[in-house]
Amino acid sequence: MPRRYDEPVEVAASPDALSAFIWRGRLYAVRSVVDRWTERRSWWQDPTGAPRAGERTVWRVEASAGRLAGTGVYDIGLDTDLAADAPTWTLLRVQD
Repeated sequence: MPRRYDEPVEVAASPDALSAFIWRGRLYAVRSVVDRWTERRSWWQDPTGAPRAGERTVWRVEASAGRLAGTGVYDIGLDTDLAADAPTWTLLRVQD
């Protein structure tokens, strides 16, 4: 069952690939990209109440926090908000 987080993450990425991300101070190495899709942002779901526009690219990746750690499936979103200065990365969901 997936758990929702919606927490900011730092991501090492190129336009075509994700290689790693830092979540809660821990480095996760991306083992493989499972899927990638683009979705339209819902402005009414912004927690601060500010209207948002733009799109979110979601990457579903298999990643682990080390060679001996188990692999998990993570959904990471790249928001291209028209009102923001720079794109932001968010950990959306973790699947067990």
